[in-house]
Amino acid sequence: MRVLLADDHQLIVEGLSNLLRTNGIDVVGIALNGRVAVEKALALEPDLVLMDLRMPVCDGLTATRLIRAQRPDIRIVMLTTSAEDEDLFASIQSGACGYLLKSMSGTAFIDALRGLEEGVPPFSPGLAYHLLSEFARLAADADARADMSA
Repeated sequence: MRVLLADDHQLIVEGLSNLLRTNGIDVVGIALNGRVAVEKALALEPDLVLMDLRMPVCDGLTATRLIRAQRPDIRIVMLTTSAEDEDLFASIQSGACGYLLKSMSGTAFIDALRGLEEGVPPFSPGLAYHLLSEFARLAADADARADMSA
């Protein structure tokens, strides 16, 4: 798997890069802001972009939308400190295929990426439940509106 790291914290990028390389994952580039993340994703064509949510110049949501608009085949996973539902939902709406918290262990992080290679969307524990709950609520609201108009 070829990965582009997009995070504005140098220490995080260096640590992630070492963790990924140690586990046989190829880090093809590093971007310290969202604008550079878009440029590098389009130029380097990674299999995966690990995208921080909050970065200077261009935030992770905007960068995700821009990348996905031009290269829908590039998978993007948000890697952030925010466990807020609003950020999770906005990330998925922007085109991210997963959402991982920086508080997870290195082993769990690598396992999540390995799962992605097998088609399993990577989510930190508990976050997938939030998505499913929101989807169920939206479906129930749509059913209620349909019943009212019938």
